[in-house]
Amino acid sequence: MAATFRLQIVTPQETILDTEVEMVVLRTTEGDMGILANHIPLVAELAIGEMKIKSEGKDEIYYVSGGFLEVSREKTLVLADEAISLENLDVERAKRDAEIAKQKLLKLKEEKDIASMEKTLQEALTKVKIVERHM
Repeated sequence: MAATFRLQIVTPQETILDTEVEMVVLRTTEGDMGILANHIPLVAELAIGEMKIKSEGKDEIYYVSGGFLEVSREKTLVLADEAISLENLDVERAKRDAEIAKQKLLKLKEEKDIASMEKTLQEALTKVKIVERHM
């Protein structure tokens, strides 16, 4: 049996997960990162992307929209702006959100508005990609 560690996933609204896991793979702003038991302490900024959690031989998939990762001796903490399990991702809504964002992008003029809408578009497209990859 593989060594385990405590994983907590917390968003501004709620604690999404608090359990023992064998491995976590997620996307940071520096690239994809895998965390196993006894990992060295670290703090990293999360990018928009997929998080895979391995526990008891099964994989769970989550969409994560930015935030921070903190690995300590006691636990691994994912402080996410948004974290949604694969089962709870609404692919049709994400596709609609992507189309709305694309249309709004065509009309925007100010750089800060464009950057915000591009982030919204990236989030929606990432949700769609995750669902399509695992369904």
